[in-house]
Amino acid sequence: METHLPDTMTNQRRFAVFGHPVAHSLSPAMHNANFQALGLEATYEKRDIDSVAAFYAALADYRQGGVNCTIPLKRIAFENCDHLDSTAQRFGVVNTIRFNPDATTTGFNTDGTGFLQSLQEELHTTPSGQSLFIFGCGGAGRAIAITCADAGATRIVLANRSTTRMETLAAELTLLTPQVTIETTLSTPAAWAQACRTCDLIVQCSSVGLHPRDTSPLPQNAFHSRQKLYDLIYNTPATPTMIAARAAGAQTANGLGMLIHQGAASFTIWTGLQANVSAMRHALMASLPHS
Repeated sequence: METHLPDTMTNQRRFAVFGHPVAHSLSPAMHNANFQALGLEATYEKRDIDSVAAFYAALADYRQGGVNCTIPLKRIAFENCDHLDSTAQRFGVVNTIRFNPDATTTGFNTDGTGFLQSLQEELHTTPSGQSLFIFGCGGAGRAIAITCADAGATRIVLANRSTTRMETLAAELTLLTPQVTIETTLSTPAAWAQACRTCDLIVQCSSVGLHPRDTSPLPQNAFHSRQKLYDLIYNTPATPTMIAARAAGAQTANGLGMLIHQGAASFTIWTGLQANVSAMRHALMASLPHS
């Protein structure tokens, strides 16, 4: 892969994550640790950006580095990059922007590869041949569903508090992934629990678990010992849903590994270099409460 950083890093390169809100982001901690571990003169920061105009204005500050995008800018980035990698085209959103030597931009999406790497690393499994239960049908749930379908999942069951959002995603997945059986559930806890028990791999894609008083949408009886649960929430070692699943004997993992691996993939896209994943993980663990 072509290396986009110069051979001598005498001028500090700037990288950033754009989003709104973005104050909670831990991306600077892991990326700056990676730069330090590799001896690179670079810095990674977070920028609160909430409009297309602000997005365009801020891009100019990072043309010698690179940009990540999070909510609500992933679609804006998709619509405004000069070129799109196949990953961005597949997901319909961009989380990584690379500035090319000809001053154009290319958009990528590293969420899928980050999830699959973490799933293998943490739970020693892949979606191939498995039946999945996905709770949460927003942008994260959509990305995970497409990723798992492309990775060989045979059946995907969707659950969401909003029936409209769930049905919209189900219709989209039916068109995008015709080889996979797509099912939906009633939007009740009892229906969620019943459907969850029929699946091999459960992925919790909602925001439940971000706040200390959150309770699991899936009770202990939604799980059994032959299942594996991956919760995208990463700000606590054990989310409420992970606790419920563990009580039933299921194996669990939180989203820290996905954050690390999607960030490492972004770094490689920007620079052509391999990230120091160990340094990134150590920095994140040190930044998290109760870690």
